[in-house]
Amino acid sequence: MTSSSGPSPGLTNPALEAIYPKADAFLGEQSQPDEIACAGGLIATLEQKIGGDYKPGTARRDAHPKAHGCVTATLNIRDDLPPELTGGVFQPGASYQAVVRFSNGSPNATAPDIKGGTRGMAVKLFGVPGRKLMADPGNPDVQDFIMMSSPFFFINSARDYARFRDAVHSRKIPQILQMPFYLGLRGSLNAIRMLRQKIANPLQTRYWSVVPSQLGTGDARQAVKFSARPIGPTHGTIPAKPGPNFLRAAMARTLAAGAYKMEFLIQRRGDTDLSVEDCVREWPETRAPFESVGILTIHQQNFDSPERDTYCENQSFNPWHSLKAHRPLGAINRTRRVVYQAISELRHGMDDTTVPAGLPADKAGSAGTAGRPSRASQRCD
Repeated sequence: MTSSSGPSPGLTNPALEAIYPKADAFLGEQSQPDEIACAGGLIATLEQKIGGDYKPGTARRDAHPKAHGCVTATLNIRDDLPPELTGGVFQPGASYQAVVRFSNGSPNATAPDIKGGTRGMAVKLFGVPGRKLMADPGNPDVQDFIMMSSPFFFINSARDYARFRDAVHSRKIPQILQMPFYLGLRGSLNAIRMLRQKIANPLQTRYWSVVPSQLGTGDARQAVKFSARPIGPTHGTIPAKPGPNFLRAAMARTLAAGAYKMEFLIQRRGDTDLSVEDCVREWPETRAPFESVGILTIHQQNFDSPERDTYCENQSFNPWHSLKAHRPLGAINRTRRVVYQAISELRHGMDDTTVPAGLPADKAGSAGTAGRPSRASQRCD
């Protein structure tokens, strides 16, 4: 069973307030008056949904429940990384073993892959020394990065996200008809664009963090976003008659033939007025260009096995499994801190499982072992 700490059904506001992140005014964060209460309401809604949708032993994530697979990889940081891109895990010449989970954004774990929607890419780096803002229950030496196949989101506040999830859960027409009024025109258009996304191969897709994070510590800290961009072949096409899991099959074929590389990028806000609280509007690259910090090499491997799937399902990803140098920023990230923890603990409790430690035992194609420190291990903070 997982730890009983953190949010749980019936959690009081004082208990939630004790672990809820404080806004960092230095980087432009601004707390909303009802933010913590709305986060608590969202937790209650999601817990009710998962408890109603799943029987003990079958609980899944509330979002991105369908994984195309968890694959092993290595992130190598540039030897010539400039000072303005240096901080935390990003140190010149550093190298980390990783697990990457690719997924569908649909809350329906059985939805066919041809159904439109965003796709997810969650990266867990191992061998990262230093104190974390929130400890991964199975791996104290990790740093997580979470991205999706869209540079923008459709909602900015815990309050509106709670209203949105309530409407989706209830399926009541009056509540659904209210969505455009609190999503706004841009948020509504973003939601439509996100729901219409279709891809041919999870590896051949670009991903963005959407919401910002900190880079560095102290007065030198800055607001940044992350992205992973494929640099391998991107000529995949959607089959004429796609099977329900054709994205897993496409990824399996690619990695059976060889390794696949993606470029890891950082977008610095710099001295612009781009907001850390507004993730409905993307940061335009004309004002804040993305810069390469390293290469993520996904190993040649066979990940399509029951053992790997079990490992993948039991793994837990949270952007707050993080060094202080990569502290997540903005209301959506602050809400994630408590919601992701609550849902992870709920599903592990319902399924009587624990978060697996280290790399998967069947780490085909993996070079090295989990927990191996990077060359920059003494400089991570």
